[in-house]
Parts: sequence; structure tokens; C-alpha cells
Amino acid sequence: MFTPIDLETMVFRRGLRGYRTKEVQEFMRKLTIDYEKLYKENIELREVLEEKMEIIKAYQQMEETLRNTLCQAQGTAEEIKAAAEKQAEVLLSEAQNRAEQMKFKVREEIQAELQQLANLKQQVDLFRIQFTRFLKALIEMAEQQLDIDGIWEHMLDLSRGENKQGIEEAAATAEKPSILETTGL
Repeated sequence: MFTPIDLETMVFRRGLRGYRTKEVQEFMRKLTIDYEKLYKENIELREVLEEKMEIIKAYQQMEETLRNTLCQAQGTAEEIKAAAEKQAEVLLSEAQNRAEQMKFKVREEIQAELQQLANLKQQVDLFRIQFTRFLKALIEMAEQQLDIDGIWEHMLDLSRGENKQGIEEAAATAEKPSILETTGL
């Protein structure tokens, strides 16, 4: 590629019927001026292009950095998501275990309450039986009270001296166990 100096210093040989020197020199001078402008503009454009290329390289490096950062962020997000899912599974499992334990505890409490209720029912039945026996014993005692009048008269007769055998009968009657003793009360 020619430089503007090359064009300025260019010398043509003269031939027999050659071009007119003045016209060629004028043309060369105009061409040199235009070429020099283009040459300088080309150099300036190359410099601008190099600057732009440097900027593009910087942007490409930033883009690469951003891609790497984005990839790392995605990886981290996936790890966090996986960890959160695992933690959620653990929490759910723990909650289910606690629920099962609570169900078991409630069942045990219900069983204990049912057992206590059965014991109370048994005590009520036992009390009813004992109370029924007690009432029967009272009725028998009341009936015997009526017989006591007969025994009392018999005792009076004996005390008047009627016979020795009657005293023994009265003593035997008095030694019989009472109704309360026979019912276990």
C-alpha cells in the first residue's frame, strides 16, 4: 500500500509522446491530497476500531463472567432448592411421627380411661350387691325384731323359773351369728 509520501515523491519518466507533465503533476497533487485524507482517515478508523475491539473484548469478558456467575447462581439455587426440599421432607416426616405419637398417646389415655371406667362400673356393681345384702340384712333384722318380742316373752317366762331347758334355748338363740356377720358387712 502506498503512503502519501510515496505518491508525492513518485517520478515518471518521460517518453516521446508522453503525457503533459503539468497536468500529470496537478492530477498527482490532487490525488496525493485525497489519498492523504483517506490514509489518515483509515488510520483514525483503525485506531477507533482497535478501541472498539478492546471495548468489545471487555464486554465479552464481562459477558463470560456474567455467564459463569449465572451458572453458579443456578447451581446454588438448585442446591438450595434441593436442601429445602430435603428439609421439608424431614419436617414432614417429623410431623407425621409426632402425629403418630400423639395418636398412640391418645389411644393409651382412652384405654386408661376405659379401664378406669370399667373399674368404677365394677365398684358400682359391687356396691350395689353389698348394699342389696345390707338392705336384706336390715329386713331380716326387722323381721327378727318382731321375733324378739317372742324371745323376750320366753325369757320372762324363764326368769320366772319355769324350766332350765328354756334358758339353754334362749342362750343358744343369742349365740347365733347376726345377719350382719353372715353378709360380710
